[in-house]
Amino acid sequence: MEDTFKSEKLGRKSYAYQPNLWGDFFITHAVPIQMSNKTRADYLKEEVRILIKSSADTVEKMTLIDTIQHLGIGYLFQKEIDAVLTNLRALTFESNELHEVALYFKLLRQHGFPISADIFLKFQNDDGNFKTTLSRDARGLLSLYNAASLQICDEDILEKASFFTHDGLKHLVHDLKSPLRDQVSRALNTPLPKMMKRLEARWYIDEYEEEETPNHVILELAKLDFNIVQALHCEELKAISLWWKDFNPKEKLGYGRDRIIESYFFITGVYFEPQFSRARIILAKVIALATILDDTYDIHATLEECRQLAHVVERWDKKSAEILDEYLKLVYLTLINLCEDIENELEPSEKYRASYLIEGFKTLIRSYFQEAEWLAQGYFPTFQERLEVSLVSSAIPMLCCASFVGMGDVATKEAFLWVNQNPDMVRAASEVARFIDDVIGYEREHSLEELPSVLDCYMKEQNMTKDAAVIRFEEWTRDGWRRLNQAFLEPTAVSPVLIERIFNFIATTHVLYIHMRNGFNEPTNVKKYISLLYVEPLCI
Repeated sequence: MEDTFKSEKLGRKSYAYQPNLWGDFFITHAVPIQMSNKTRADYLKEEVRILIKSSADTVEKMTLIDTIQHLGIGYLFQKEIDAVLTNLRALTFESNELHEVALYFKLLRQHGFPISADIFLKFQNDDGNFKTTLSRDARGLLSLYNAASLQICDEDILEKASFFTHDGLKHLVHDLKSPLRDQVSRALNTPLPKMMKRLEARWYIDEYEEEETPNHVILELAKLDFNIVQALHCEELKAISLWWKDFNPKEKLGYGRDRIIESYFFITGVYFEPQFSRARIILAKVIALATILDDTYDIHATLEECRQLAHVVERWDKKSAEILDEYLKLVYLTLINLCEDIENELEPSEKYRASYLIEGFKTLIRSYFQEAEWLAQGYFPTFQERLEVSLVSSAIPMLCCASFVGMGDVATKEAFLWVNQNPDMVRAASEVARFIDDVIGYEREHSLEELPSVLDCYMKEQNMTKDAAVIRFEEWTRDGWRRLNQAFLEPTAVSPVLIERIFNFIATTHVLYIHMRNGFNEPTNVKKYISLLYVEPLCI
């Protein structure tokens, strides 16, 4: 077979992306918060701290911690939770209840504590299969299913657990009552550890209220805190909406994905907590502008314009913009101004971080230009060539680094050196994002007449059908998740707070592409979730 294909990229292309669905809505929208609500929340926090410290029973304490985290208020009690889990790890936990053992395993592993999956051996028969008597225990199956999603490499027992519980829950789900039925339905689509935490918290607040014995102190705090944080998020949305309106790509460029609100939604999945406000605003702007750069190279610029933009980005000075077409000059200067603004927002001891962000953009644009050049030449790359460039053009390596830029002292120089060396966690994250995107976005990419995807290159190289190649990509995606889980457990000089951002990036990518059916590119699929998080406050 020839290593070329017919390219139509001789001039400009166009693609009818869905328009911005929100307009100026978030410039004027606000969620008012009364001071009395904040005072009440502060009081309830102390009450919950007393609950955590006074709980003596191990299962009761585990359930309390799990509930607090599931409701989205775990960040308020991080010291207390760490202390509980440290003590829990030191205990020899004995139970024959599947739910309790799975909960114990999930809590420890999710927080980076080493724990062996052999803890589940007691639930298997002599032939190594899980006991059929477990198949009617919906709560136990759900807990094991969620725990199994934290599988690392070479954990066959969790591989078996994943298939066993998935099949069992599929058979049970329609016979269950709410709220367990709703939780099982969601988990079958996206296991709890891979779910966007803020969105899951919003759903679970409603569901927890339906349970037989909810703790009303915790529930009230969860509701108050959700609204307080929602008000902050709306302030941030106003700020980035005003910045985006000044850029005004819809009118000034006339092409590309106008996705500033969806970008913020994505970043809420990376970190929703109030202390990361600066980081959230920075990263939302970065991803929205990176999306415009991607579309510039993919669907609008000629090859010569692509080359010129790549050239001036390498030089990184405003004078170089004079050689660019007016529309490219706007894109380039917006990029430089954004990085300058970010640097100005950083403390003197943090300003070095801007250089890592700039280098990240340069590397990203090199990958965009390589793809544009291959497309113009009609070159059909090998699978490995396409994969290596595509992992960079996924933007995940750049965004992982960018996610550190606005964080506090926890983002050290060592952390930036680590993330820019493309460690296996970042590599695995990029692979998972790329494989999901190639499979879910296959038809869309082909409608754009783009360069052959990684999936196309693999199909050609292996002389394989699309269906067979998709099965292989899904296997690699599962392996990528195992490597991500593994990396989370391995000791490193980088704070777990930073490592968690990378994990959250891919969890949110999974939710947007799988749960919300390519929601970033099809914003109508994500609109109701945006409303849920930023438009509709909870009734107290």
